[in-house]
Amino acid sequence: MGLKFYRLLRTNEVEFFQVIQKETSDIYGYILIVDSRRKEKLCDNPVLIGMEDENEYEGSSNFIQVITFTEERYLQDFTADTFSFIDGLLNMKPDCHFFIKEQVYKSNSELLDFDFPFDMTPIVDFIKPYALEINKDTNLNNISNSDFNYLSQK
Repeated sequence: MGLKFYRLLRTNEVEFFQVIQKETSDIYGYILIVDSRRKEKLCDNPVLIGMEDENEYEGSSNFIQVITFTEERYLQDFTADTFSFIDGLLNMKPDCHFFIKEQVYKSNSELLDFDFPFDMTPIVDFIKPYALEINKDTNLNNISNSDFNYLSQK
């Protein structure tokens, strides 16, 4: 089983990918990557809470939050290839850590509905609350459907 990764949106702080199963073209989920552009805090990595002391914790100079979205039925097939893809994108940042959160849904109908290529703007509406929670300076305003014709939307 193989997955394909399609980048749907890219700005200075945000990248958003659709994950598709190669053989069936089923949408297995999405990946949201948001650059916080700030020093990492202990609370950014829930695995370390309780193991490290907040006052002594020396985080990296930058933190990137990754959120994966998938259906329950695809979770097992989605996880390994997707995490490997994310690692390939982010692992070579010299003083940067990232953490992956998983959002699991009962069905894709709960996720994202956009009409490629006619109406791509629902992508922005879907990711905006997540992106702003991670980096309040993220600017996803005024992205129009025609902006999706370019490699980068901002």
